Amino acid sequence: MKKLIKKTPTSDEINHISRVEPLSLKDIIYLPIKSLLSTIDLQKALFLSSFFTYGVGDGATAVYMMEITGVMREGNPVVRFIYSSSGQLSCLAYKVWYVTVVLSIVWIVSKKKQIYWTINGFLFALTLGGIMAMRANTMAAFGMDPPAPGPLVITFLFMVILFVMIGDQMDNLQIDVR
Repeated sequence: MKKLIKKTPTSDEINHISRVEPLSLKDIIYLPIKSLLSTIDLQKALFLSSFFTYGVGDGATAVYMMEITGVMREGNPVVRFIYSSSGQLSCLAYKVWYVTVVLSIVWIVSKKKQIYWTINGFLFALTLGGIMAMRANTMAAFGMDPPAPGPLVITFLFMVILFVMIGDQMDNLQIDVR
C-alpha cells in the first residue's frame, strides 16, 4: 500500500498563487457573453434570430406602426383585432407567444428527425420574413409606401419552400458539417 505524503507549498509557490490578478470589469462583463457564444451553434443562432426578428421585431414595429398610422394599416386581421381590443402589450405578447409556439414545434421536430439543414432552411426563411415585415412596418410608420402585404407573403412562402428544399437536399447528402 502506498503512503501518501502531503507536500507543503514553498514560499515561491505561495507568492505565485497570491499574485493572480483580479478580473477587470470588462472581463466580468465579457466572460458570460464569451461563454454563451461558445455554446451556440448555427441552429441555435437561427432559432434566436427567428425569435427576435419574426417575433419581437415584427411585433414591436407593427405596434409602433399602428400607433403612428392607425390600426387599419396592419395587414393581419388577428393582430388588428388584438391591438384594437386589448392594446399594445397584448398585441406584442400575442406575436411573441405565436412565434414561441411555432419555434417550439420546430424544435421538437428537429430533435426527433435527422433534418438539421431542413430546419436551418426554415429558420433562415423565418428570419428573412421577420426582417421583411420589420422593414415594411417601419416604412409605413415613417410615411413611405411599404410593399403590399400580398407579395410579401408570397415572397416569404417562396423562401420557405426554397430554403427547406435546399436544406432537405443537404440532409440527403448525409454530410455532417455541424
